[in-house]
Formats: sequence, C-alpha cells, structure tokens
Amino acid sequence: MAIRIALLLSLLLAATLANAQRHYGPYLGGYLAAGKGTADWDVAGTTTKVHHSASGGMGGVQGGFNWQRGALLLGAQADFGIGEVDGSSRCPNPAFQCKTQLLSLITLRGRVGPVIGPAVLYATAGVASGTIRASVDNAAGSSDSRSQGHVGWTAGAGVGLRASRSIQLQAEYLHVDFASEEHLLQNNSNKIKFSADFVRVGVHYRFF
Repeated sequence: MAIRIALLLSLLLAATLANAQRHYGPYLGGYLAAGKGTADWDVAGTTTKVHHSASGGMGGVQGGFNWQRGALLLGAQADFGIGEVDGSSRCPNPAFQCKTQLLSLITLRGRVGPVIGPAVLYATAGVASGTIRASVDNAAGSSDSRSQGHVGWTAGAGVGLRASRSIQLQAEYLHVDFASEEHLLQNNSNKIKFSADFVRVGVHYRFF
C-alpha cells in the first residue's frame, strides 16, 4: 500500500513539474508602456499640412491564452490601456495650436515563436483601436476639441519569461498604425492619421 501511495505521489509531482515547465494556459496581468508617435493632419481648404511628434505613457490590463506544441508557442492576447501620448504644433493659421492625444488603446493579437527553456521569443500582430482627441486653441481662449475612435493594425516582437510556475514576465515592442479619421474642429474638416511605437513591460499570473 505504501508503495502504491509513493508511486501515485511521484506521478502527481512529475505531472506538476512538467506543467510548470510549460507555457500552456490562460493568464491575466497588467503592463506599463512608454511610447513615441507622429500625427499628420490634412486640413480642408488649405494645402499646408500639420505634422508633429508625440510622446507619453500608458498602463493597462492584458490577458490571453498560450498553446505550446513541443518547442513552438502559439498564443492570443488582448489588452486595454489608458494614458496620454500627445504632441502639438502650429496650425495652418499660426494663431492656433494643433494638438493630438492618444488617450486609450486596445489590441487583439496573435503570437508565435520558439520556446527556449523558461523563455519564449515571439512575433505578434493583430488589430488595434484607440481614442484620439484632436484640439485647436489660441492664447485668447478660443478652443475646440473632438475625440474620435480610430481603428488600425499593430505588429511587433517580444520575449516572455516564466519566473515561477504561476508568474510570467513579458517585455515587447509594438508598432501601432491607425487609419485616418475626420475630426471637425473650428468648422473645418481635419483628416488626422496617428501612429506610435511602444516599449511595454508586463507581469502575468498563469492559472494552470
């Protein structure tokens, strides 16, 4: 009887250790990001274009599921973040300042890459959605702003590290490119396009 119990315990321990060495399963966690971007405005009624750089940070939650097949990881991840990546420059009318702000970001991505011991290297790509606020204002206090949802794509690469059976660390680079959308400001139609590059770090809890 003791031999049978010892054998059962050894099998359970072996299964637990084998699972701990895998990246398989659902996970949930959070991330912090620093980003730099560019905004391009096409203003109706003028040939002068508005272009400025933007910078800032974001933070949010993310979760997903990993499938591991031998030394290959396949995964899906979704995340939502808020923050502010913003920049400004003079409008075609130099009395006004044109400002662009990325206030939120959602991505839904696939991931694929090789597993190397406790680490995984991966490429990632998918769809992105964000809330962009555009505004024009001057020193006299005249201002107007409009927030608009933009949809686009994202792609990048990263590394994941299994710190323990349940804790995973993640660092990645993402490029986000949003399609041009119309923002009506000061009775002018502005087609605004925004893109950004992010470096993100995250911590996840793996449930299996």
